[in-house]
Amino acid sequence: MALFPQGLSAIDARCTPGERRVLQQLRRCLEDDHLVWHDIAIGPRARQPDFAVLSPRWGLLLLEVKDWKRTSLVGGTPDAVELDTAQGRKTVAHPLRQVRDVAMELVSAMQADPALVHGPGAFQGKLLFPYGWGVAMAGLRGKDVKGSDFATLFPESRTLLREDLDEGVEPAAFQRRLWGMFIVSYPHTLTLPQRDRIRWHLFPEVRLGTQTALDFGAERDTAAPPLPDLMQVMDLQQEQIARTLGEGHRVIHGAAGSGKTMILIFRAQHLAQAARPEQPALVLCFNRVLADRIEHQLRCRGVDERVQVRTFHAWCQDMVRSYSLDVPGGERGALRGDAYFKALADTVERAVERGRVPGGQYTAILIDEAHDFDDAWLRIATRMVSPTTQSLLVLYDDAQSIYQGRRRKFNFASVGIEARGRTSVLRLNYRNTREVMALAVNCAHSLLHADDGLPAGDDEMPLVQPATAGRRGPLPVLIVARGEADEARLVAERIATLVADGVVPNDIAVLARGKRLLAPVARALAAQGVAMQSMHDEAFRRFDWAAQAVRGLTLHSAKGLEFAHVFVIGLHVLPFANESMADAVRLLYVGMTRATQALVLSAQREVELVRRVRQSLAEVALDAGDRPAPQPRRGPSS
Repeated sequence: MALFPQGLSAIDARCTPGERRVLQQLRRCLEDDHLVWHDIAIGPRARQPDFAVLSPRWGLLLLEVKDWKRTSLVGGTPDAVELDTAQGRKTVAHPLRQVRDVAMELVSAMQADPALVHGPGAFQGKLLFPYGWGVAMAGLRGKDVKGSDFATLFPESRTLLREDLDEGVEPAAFQRRLWGMFIVSYPHTLTLPQRDRIRWHLFPEVRLGTQTALDFGAERDTAAPPLPDLMQVMDLQQEQIARTLGEGHRVIHGAAGSGKTMILIFRAQHLAQAARPEQPALVLCFNRVLADRIEHQLRCRGVDERVQVRTFHAWCQDMVRSYSLDVPGGERGALRGDAYFKALADTVERAVERGRVPGGQYTAILIDEAHDFDDAWLRIATRMVSPTTQSLLVLYDDAQSIYQGRRRKFNFASVGIEARGRTSVLRLNYRNTREVMALAVNCAHSLLHADDGLPAGDDEMPLVQPATAGRRGPLPVLIVARGEADEARLVAERIATLVADGVVPNDIAVLARGKRLLAPVARALAAQGVAMQSMHDEAFRRFDWAAQAVRGLTLHSAKGLEFAHVFVIGLHVLPFANESMADAVRLLYVGMTRATQALVLSAQREVELVRRVRQSLAEVALDAGDRPAPQPRRGPSS
C-alpha cells in the first residue's frame, strides 16, 4: 500500500465523494514505495492539486478530481468549462488546465536544480524523471458521455472515469492508466536523496534551515534565491508525524537531534493559520535562549503573534501581572533565583486551581524540552488548553533531563496528559555526525541504558536510544591545557582559523558549565578580531540571532540548539560540588550533541570526567578503523 504522509483517516475525513473513490483506488492499487499527498499546498505559488503521487520508479503525477454529472456539463474550451448548477450557469477553470499549470510550475523550479536534471547529452537540462497530470471525473461513466464531444475537452489518455475507480479493476491496469498520463516516459529510478530533493521543491514547510514566510493560497513572487547545495528536508517519518498531529494530547519521544523542535515549528506554523488573536497558540520552553531561538525562527517564517513563545516562568510572570497575583516574598525582592521561580510557579498553580487564572486560554500548547518541566507545570499546561481542541503537544527526551533528573516513576497520565495511543518515537539522529554521536553515546552509555529490561508503555518514560543517520565527519578533539589563559588561547586560535577558512561565526558556539568560564575565551577571541556574543557579559540580555558572532552559552542554555562547530570548555569543573557524576555526564551529553559537524572539548587539568572522555575518544577512533586513537592535545608550553 502507498504511504500517505498526512494519514489515511485524516485525508478520508476531508474528501469529497469523488476524491474518496480516488483515494481508495490509490490505496488499493499502488505499491508501498509510492507517496501520496491530498489537497496540500505545493510549489512556489502554494497551489493545491487534489492529489500528488511520487513514485521512485515512475516519477511525479498530479491529479484533479471532479464530481460533475453529465447533466451539469454544458461545454467549454481548453481553458474553461461551463456548468449548469443550482445557482445558475457558471464558467470555471478547466481542471486539466489547472493541474497542468501546477505541474509546469514545479517542472520549471526543479529544472533549476542541477541534481535533478540530465547532464551533457541529448536530454541536457531536462528532468531526470517523468512527470504528468490528469483529471478524475469520478461521477461519470463511459456510457454517460458516449456519442458526445466529451473527449475533445477531456482526452481519454488524461481522464479517469468512474469505471476506472471500481474495485474490480486490476491494480496493474489502474497503474497503466495513471502512467499513461505522463507527457514523457523513460526508465529512471530515483535515489532516496533525489526523492527528498523533489520533496524539498514540493513542500517548503518540510525544509530545514532558513525559509521564507509561508503564505498559503496567496499569489507570491516566484523568483527564488539560489538553490543550496545540501537540501535538508524532514525525513518521511518526521513529515508523517508532523502532518498527522491533530487535536488531542500528543507526545513525541525523541533522541537528541531527531527533529523534535523542527516538528514543533511545523505544527506552530499550521496552528497559526487557524488561531485567533484572542485565543492564540502557546509554545513553552524551559530556557530563554531556546525560546528566543524558536520565536526568531517562527517570525522568519511569517508566523505572527497568533503563536506566542515563552519560557514557563516568563509565562507565569505574564499571569502574575495580568491577574494581579501576589507572589509571597517576591514584591520587594526578598526571594531570588530558584526560590523566587518556585514561589512564582506555586502562585500561578494555586491561581489556576482556584479559577483566578481561567483555563482554556489557548487554542493549543506546544511544550519543547518537556523533560525539564516540573510535574506541576505540566498539570498547569493541560488546564490552559481550550477544551474544544485539547491540542497539547509534548516533546520529550529523558536522556537530556538536566533540571528534573530521572523520573523513574513518572507517567503522563499522572499530570493529566492523556496520550495513550497518540505517542511517537524518533530514534534517528540527523544533527550529529557518526563520530560526534559515537562519542556522546559512549560517554553517556550508563545513562542511555539505565532502563534496560524495564517495560515502558505509552504513559511511561522510555529512554530513547539514538541511532545515527550515518553522516561522517572529523573525530572530536580533546584539549588539555595548562591553565585558564592557555585553554582560552588554544580555543580562540582554533575558532579564528575556522573563521579565516570561511566558517560563518554564527555557526560556532562555545559552551561552558558556568558563565564565568566564557570570559577568558571572549577576551582571547577579541584579541584575534573575532566577535562573540556571550552570556558572561553583564550587558547581555538575549542573543541577536541575525548578527554575525560566535555564541557563548552555558550548557544549560544550549538545550534545543545546534551549531556546526561546538567547543565545550571547562570540563575540569564537572561535576560541580553539589552534583553527581551522572549529572555531569547528562549535561556533557547535551553539550556534545549540539554539534552538527565538528566538536572540540577542553579542560585545564585532569579530572575523572576528562579521563572518561579520553577513553571514549580512543574507543571511537578504534571503531573508525582507519585513524589512530587521538591523544589529548596540549599547548606548546605543555
